[in-house]
Amino acid sequence: MSAEREGKDEPQFKVALSEDEERFRLLIDSLRDYSVFSLSVEARVSNWNLGAERLKGYTTQEAIGLHLSIFFPEEEKAERVPERILTRAAAEGRAEYEGWLVRKDGSQFWGTLVISAMRDQDGRLHGFSNVARDLTERKRGEKAQTFLSEAGELLTGSLEYERTLQEVARLSVLGMADWCTVAIQGAQGLTVMSAAHADPAQEPSIRRLLRVLPTGGAKPARGIQQVVRTGQPDVCADTLEAAWVRSALGVDTPEHFIALGARSYMCVPLKARGETFGAITFVSVTQGRKYGPVDLGLAEELARRAGLAVDNARLFHEAREALKARDEFLSMASHDLRSPLTSLRLQLQAMRKNLRPDSDGPRSTEKLAARVESMERQTDRMLHMMDALLDITQMTAGRLELKRQKLDLVEMVRASLATLEEELSQSGMQVRLHAEGPVEGLWDSLRLEQIIDNLLSNAVKYGKGQPVDLTVSTDGTTATLEVRDQGVGVAPEDQERLFERFERVRLDRGVTGYGVGLWIVRRVVEAHGGSISIKSRLGEGATFIVQLPSRGQERERNAEARPPTVH
Repeated sequence: MSAEREGKDEPQFKVALSEDEERFRLLIDSLRDYSVFSLSVEARVSNWNLGAERLKGYTTQEAIGLHLSIFFPEEEKAERVPERILTRAAAEGRAEYEGWLVRKDGSQFWGTLVISAMRDQDGRLHGFSNVARDLTERKRGEKAQTFLSEAGELLTGSLEYERTLQEVARLSVLGMADWCTVAIQGAQGLTVMSAAHADPAQEPSIRRLLRVLPTGGAKPARGIQQVVRTGQPDVCADTLEAAWVRSALGVDTPEHFIALGARSYMCVPLKARGETFGAITFVSVTQGRKYGPVDLGLAEELARRAGLAVDNARLFHEAREALKARDEFLSMASHDLRSPLTSLRLQLQAMRKNLRPDSDGPRSTEKLAARVESMERQTDRMLHMMDALLDITQMTAGRLELKRQKLDLVEMVRASLATLEEELSQSGMQVRLHAEGPVEGLWDSLRLEQIIDNLLSNAVKYGKGQPVDLTVSTDGTTATLEVRDQGVGVAPEDQERLFERFERVRLDRGVTGYGVGLWIVRRVVEAHGGSISIKSRLGEGATFIVQLPSRGQERERNAEARPPTVH
């Protein structure tokens, strides 16, 4: 190549080289998700891309000249991790690190960096290249999966209802909160069933300071009650900027709220089989820790698993109680059936003895007739018991059939009172009927008798000998029967349970029965398209209110509530 040619190409070469350097710089700056910069032999920053500025928070002017070690936590520097990484890169050409790194503002992120030695053709070290990436989300995801896996194992480790609730709270403070509460919807509203604190010594104060208002009160737009009511989560990243958080948590005074130290809060619903039955509340008291979308996603997944675990524990508890009630029922039924059978057997033995040719006993027609009449009563008693057992089977299977006819409810009540006259006379109880005239409708005669008889028998059992008032009325489309006693009454929390199978008010040990009377009443009433409710307070008696549509075409109104037919 001639000197003239060289002189002409050199400026073009420099221009091309300058363009390549610019393209390379633009390439490096376009890597926004990567921190890319070079280090001098002394490990000081010599250039800085936009990704490094975004990741670490330093501008180019601030970063130039900083030593690599400034990006490491103090504990890593104490272990001389930066020096070891550089030594290995210089010796092997490359070194990798994954762990906590530090930003300009002091916050930490989980990252990975690759440091490579930069050498010329003669092998002389001119510095190092550094490529770093933020892996905090990946690390958080791995941690979350580990947490959820451990949570799943712990939650499925027990079928004890209360223990499962406490496990939910304890798991939350291990991985997501400084303190946590689990509230469950009950008859009286929401109740905090379990609480946990990162410091176990603080748990009693958490329970003491938190109070969840009953459902019947004011309905706040945010907070635990709203979460349970709507099934939607609630998050407040900074409680210092939201005055509503105190009432949302159910804390009674500002002083108590301050004592809780809440800085960030979120609440997620507990659900099972499509129904919301409670909520988990997470609270952070750590400065700088604010709940966001990622935390909410993890909380909802934990709540989903917890909801299934709690529901399984609750179902197991209910099944165990149902088996216990069934055993008690079978025991009572066996006892009650044995009594008339024993009496019937004695009567038959007596008759056989009297009918023997060598018998010296009386053989009068009147004596035999009295024994036969007694046996008929015992047989009828057993038949009624068997009918009750058959009704339980049919109603459980959803096979209750109605034979409707035009009836007068007032006359039906009078007939039932006449049937129960002997029982009422023995108890000394006065029954007063209040009715202004006929109350007619299309109902099943036998089933209507069951409603009246069971409600009257219930009033006799628990009425403590006080007068019972029966009121029959109608508004033209709906007939109403009210049975009011002045006995022991029913606590509010027991009122809904009272209409379940094998359930009884257990205030009086002297009262016997299967605990199915009111359950049968509700089934029969609902089969007619009606409803039954109770008004009661302990020690002030109870009023059972039955409402029945008068016209037969309304009988399907509650058809969806019936259990499916079992074949």
